[in-house]
Amino acid sequence: MRVLITGFEPNDDGLNASESVVVSLRDNPTQELSQYLHYIDFKIMPGNTNGLRQVVDETLKVVSPDLCIGIGQARGYNRIALERMAKNLRYFVTLDRAGNAPKGEKVVPNAPIAYWNSLLEQDSLVSLLESRNIPARISNDCGTHLCNQIFYHFLHWRETRKSDMKVGFVHIPVLPEQVIKYWAESPFMPMEMTRQALSLIISRQIQMINPKLSAV
Repeated sequence: MRVLITGFEPNDDGLNASESVVVSLRDNPTQELSQYLHYIDFKIMPGNTNGLRQVVDETLKVVSPDLCIGIGQARGYNRIALERMAKNLRYFVTLDRAGNAPKGEKVVPNAPIAYWNSLLEQDSLVSLLESRNIPARISNDCGTHLCNQIFYHFLHWRETRKSDMKVGFVHIPVLPEQVIKYWAESPFMPMEMTRQALSLIISRQIQMINPKLSAV
C-alpha cells in the first residue's frame, strides 16, 4: 500500500496553507494518521506551471501510489472542498511562482477535456467531516490554475497507464496567520481543524482501498 499526498510551495505571499498543513501532518501526524504513516509519501510540488508535469510524472513513477490526493489552498473558502473533476485548461488570472500566466492553454494537448476524480464514496467523506463538526462540501469547479493542473496530471497519468490508482483533490481554506498578514477579510480554518479533516479523508480512503488495515 502506497499513498501520495501533495501540497504546493508558497507562491506570491511567502506562505501556502497546503504546504504548511502537509508538512505538519508529515512531521507531527494526528492519531488517525499515525497508524498509516509508513504507507504515506508527502511531497511539496513546485509552483511552476511549465515544469509541473515532469515533476508529477517522476513522482508517480517513483512512488507508484495506490492512492494520490493533492491538497491546495483556496482563498475565500470557509470549508473543506472535495473536487469532483479536473479540466484540460490552464487560464491563470495570477502569475505562478516562475512568473508564467498561461491564457486558455491545454494542460495536456490531445487529451480529454476533463476527468472525474476516482476516490471511493466521496460524498460520504463530507458526512464524515460534518459529523466531526468540520465544514465540508463537494465542489464542481477546481479552477484553472495550478491546483486544477496537478489534479488533471494525476488523472491523466492514471488513464494513460490504465492504473487503478485512486485520485482526488482537496481545497482547504487559508490559515489564520494568512488572514492576519495578507487577507484581512478572508474566511479561514484553524490549522488543527484542517489537519483533522485531511487525516480523516486520507485514513478513510486507505481503509476502503485495503479493508485489512485498521479502521478509522
